[in-house]
Amino acid sequence: MKPKEEHFFLGKIFKLHGYKGEINLYHQNNFELNLSKINYLLIDINKTFIPFFIERIRKKKENILLIKFENINSEKEALDILKKSVFVDKKFIVNFLKEQDLTNYKVYDINKGYLGTVQMINNQTPQKLIFVKGSEYDFCFPMHENFIKKIKVKEKCITINIPEELLTLN
Repeated sequence: MKPKEEHFFLGKIFKLHGYKGEINLYHQNNFELNLSKINYLLIDINKTFIPFFIERIRKKKENILLIKFENINSEKEALDILKKSVFVDKKFIVNFLKEQDLTNYKVYDINKGYLGTVQMINNQTPQKLIFVKGSEYDFCFPMHENFIKKIKVKEKCITINIPEELLTLN
């Protein structure tokens, strides 16, 4: 399975729903997911990400998803994944974020720390570009999963891993 950096922590399975294997997942992040595009979630079982394919998924409450996984058809089978951490492949988040307004989000690099604030997103180019104004650098970088490591919507911040060359490209 892919390394953890390629996934976003979605939440924890906190409760069973009924007796046919459905579960309630507390969706810890404050962003919407395009549920029709996600066909699997990754469950951390003994530090290994195991893909569980989704049979049905719907929003139950603001931060709670009701999920029925394929091949989990009883309360006993669902108990095996209760209290487990659930991750979503980053490509689903990034694809969603391509449609979002990230203006005024703070930008942090995993190595360099705070870099600045998103001023605008140029979506008139084949690859969307995020423009950042900082005290040391004004730069842009492609909106791509290779650069974006984490997005916290509540805190309005983006964590990136960006090569020095992109920072000094001007």
